[in-house]
Amino acid sequence: MMNKTIILAVPHMYGFDQYLEQNLRFHGFDVINLCYDDRDSYYPSIASRIYGAYQKAVKKDLNYKKKMKFLRYADEIEQKLAALNGRKADYALCVRANIYPKEIIAQIRDHSKVCVNYQWDGVARFPDILEYVDLDYFDQCWVFDPEDVHRYPGHGLKTATNFYFDLPVSPGSRNQNLYFLGGYESRREERTKRFIEEARRLNIPFDFRIYCKDDRARTAFGNQNITYLNRDTVLSFEENMCNVARSKALVDFAQFDHYGLSFRVFEAMRFDKKLITTNQSVLDTDFYHPDNIFVWNSNHLNDLEDFFRRPYQPLPSEIKQKYAFKNWLGHLLGITES
Repeated sequence: MMNKTIILAVPHMYGFDQYLEQNLRFHGFDVINLCYDDRDSYYPSIASRIYGAYQKAVKKDLNYKKKMKFLRYADEIEQKLAALNGRKADYALCVRANIYPKEIIAQIRDHSKVCVNYQWDGVARFPDILEYVDLDYFDQCWVFDPEDVHRYPGHGLKTATNFYFDLPVSPGSRNQNLYFLGGYESRREERTKRFIEEARRLNIPFDFRIYCKDDRARTAFGNQNITYLNRDTVLSFEENMCNVARSKALVDFAQFDHYGLSFRVFEAMRFDKKLITTNQSVLDTDFYHPDNIFVWNSNHLNDLEDFFRRPYQPLPSEIKQKYAFKNWLGHLLGITES
């Protein structure tokens, strides 16, 4: 039997698309990866730059800027889709499809039998995704913040959690670190700073990797036990998975504008790691256990010692498997086990 073919359109984020592609191939898919670096603006001429400014300022239209960003990749995208030789891909999986111009998502829709989008950021952060939804580009648009279904009625949004990748990982030697990987956010600076100061005061070993394009994070947090990353010093998803598997516990600082659960929550689940999180919505999940998850909502970490002293409570296999990538993918694409 031939493998199912899937078109992949996701953000360029430190190799996330490559790791997602590896996981799809691990589960037997042939992958057409349409991920490209969209981080820099691109205008082929002064006239196009001026017109882009007009579209943004006067017309409030962000699609033109996206079109220019992806113009340099247009031929390659055409070639990859043309390799289907007139047939349609079985599936298309878009993640945050609004980073792409509408014209490319329309092409993906035309070249796939089933096309879905997963919005892993709160819709309020990127509300233009609703324009794509209303243009019927997707058979289904999934959001990871349950509140978005109620905030934006009439768009047919459905809720899906994040997941953990189930590709095998060889972590190497273990350590006793609290591990965090994430980007600097000014709105959660004070909370992150308090946590770091408390961990240092209590002599708790930690390993924080923080992406920041300037010196704001270094100024706020200092250098001890923190590695600052930028576009030139990236950490791949594969390296991150090894760091997760080696660590003692994971740390998670929730965003302020959504209540969906981050990947760190599910990575901790996969590797049976304890989790320290500021996201109180984890208390309502079917996998919460006070011996495994510490919900930090105060200014001190004095209770951590007792938390770490208690042994980790293994989760029932049916709950753990529920959040595996394979099940997540089947849920989004409507794939049922034969």
